[in-house]
Amino acid sequence: MAFRYDFIGVGGLAVDLVLRVEQLPAADEKYPAALVGKLPGGFIANATCAASRLALRTGYIGWAGDDADGALLHDDFVRWGVDPAGLARVPGEVTPFTVVLADAQGRRAIVVPASPLYTLPLSEAQLALAAQARIVYTYPRDLAWCQRLHDAAQVSGGGLALDIESIIPLRGAALRNAIRLAEVVFLAESSLELLGVTSIRGLAGPGQWVIQTAGSRGVYGVEAGRDEPVFVPGRAVEVVDSTGAGDCFHAALIAARLDGADLPAALAFANAAASLQVQQPGARGGLPSRAEVEAVLL
Repeated sequence: MAFRYDFIGVGGLAVDLVLRVEQLPAADEKYPAALVGKLPGGFIANATCAASRLALRTGYIGWAGDDADGALLHDDFVRWGVDPAGLARVPGEVTPFTVVLADAQGRRAIVVPASPLYTLPLSEAQLALAAQARIVYTYPRDLAWCQRLHDAAQVSGGGLALDIESIIPLRGAALRNAIRLAEVVFLAESSLELLGVTSIRGLAGPGQWVIQTAGSRGVYGVEAGRDEPVFVPGRAVEVVDSTGAGDCFHAALIAARLDGADLPAALAFANAAASLQVQQPGARGGLPSRAEVEAVLL
């Protein structure tokens, strides 16, 4: 089967209510905030738009309500060149939203209210779309979710990439089983506890990359056969807003891998992409093009 897409994102979609504050709140305090706006968001959706900006053929699979916010998300995918063929609009449901607090130093806090749309099963039509992608990018919602998407991607020789967020329900052995299904795994240092390990050393199987982001400090990556993690330090730039930086990084690393880059080169490319993204406000406001990233690396 010929690939219709390079990259398909699955799940992780919301409308972001973005507020600017002088400092992130502490308990039992009140803070003034400036409303930045109601913006299309969601960590998987942001990465999918970033992949499209990097000239990958992209599609999206997920769920939104049949309300105005759902239409906003659909139309923004189209604006970014993402095919929303797998976006199901669910009658009577409210589109998921998050509250994003961003402070003057570019730091952020994100509140994620629960939504019944986060637990819906994948349809056969959605899985058929996933079978047409070189990489299916999602998060480990549960082991069955990962297995179904892995199996769908394998139909045409594609692979799975997983973003391990701290709020996912999987833990321990079940999470380790999920990551064994992926070609690329992204996690933060704080997520190591979810896996029951203290280091990413030894986590990568044959052909697999495991990437640990460390914020502005940089990023580590491991692969089978490499004794020590590859480390790429963060770039010194003026951070306007770190929202979506990780999503941009993930998309760029996958783009580089699909282009045949080795692990050190892919990490450098993704690091450069994220450094450009954080210099603009909003999760999608500063998504760079491939040419812009390559110019930074010259």
